[in-house]
Amino acid sequence: MMQSLILFLLICAGFAAGKTRALSPDNVRALSRFLVDYTLPAVIIISMQRPFSPALRDQALRILGLSFLFYAASFPLAYLATTAYRKAGRPELGVHRFAMCFSNVAFMGFPVAESLLGKDSLFILSIYNIPFQILAFSVGIVMISGKGSSAGAPGARRSILGSLRSLVNPSIVSAVVGFALFLGSLRIPDPLYSAMDLLGGMTTPLAMVVIGATLANTRIGGVMSNPRLWLTTAYRLALLPALAFAAAKAAGLSGMELSIPVLVAAMPVAANSTILAGVYGGDDVTASALVFVSTLLSLFTIPALGYLIA
Repeated sequence: MMQSLILFLLICAGFAAGKTRALSPDNVRALSRFLVDYTLPAVIIISMQRPFSPALRDQALRILGLSFLFYAASFPLAYLATTAYRKAGRPELGVHRFAMCFSNVAFMGFPVAESLLGKDSLFILSIYNIPFQILAFSVGIVMISGKGSSAGAPGARRSILGSLRSLVNPSIVSAVVGFALFLGSLRIPDPLYSAMDLLGGMTTPLAMVVIGATLANTRIGGVMSNPRLWLTTAYRLALLPALAFAAAKAAGLSGMELSIPVLVAAMPVAANSTILAGVYGGDDVTASALVFVSTLLSLFTIPALGYLIA
């Protein structure tokens, strides 16, 4: 509970900075890019600076397999859940499905994992997050766009090429580099290690501040009365983590192999859903609302998550 309160207070600081324009929308976008391109990769690489052992290697491979299984199950579940959304148009449906499948691991997952499970959990979470980077920028784009372009259209070809290029991103590269260093038992020399450790240490406070400032700058009042917004949020924050927990328990999983999938399932809607919806013709207003509401309500559901996976 105390760790969640600390995160909440950091979000409040960001919210105040956003409302007073100490952090403008342009500042927030720049900070988000800095987090994704610099501090988060530093966290990932430093988290993998672990002494090599066959047991830890095997656990990493198991968690990678679990992640692919989780996403393989989440796609049909999302399509099944949205069959009840009969009044939603195709762009809105795509956003809801994306929101049900992809959570905010970068800005919320890493800070929450470190707070609830300790710094050692970041190694496993970094491995678990690799399929997110692959699938969100491939299957996720098809999903969020509502298949609006024909397969042979130049715009569709550009979208496919763009999504393939996005797979080579700092998070994926840092995970591959970090895992290679782990497998080779290679240590980063000082002072580079110390500099990366300090840089990565900025991730949690900066991520919370960015989330707060983003909430302060989000105007989505027109869609707040849409019941589908609240149903998807309930699915994202309550139903999906409960299903993940039940499935993990039924499979006999424990420790990090239980905690990490449940934690990722319980995070709010991925922040990049708004960006992808805007770029690929999705419903960016609904996407913004889902990010706002799920992030706000996660401040109350995350403490409950701590009791579930501790």
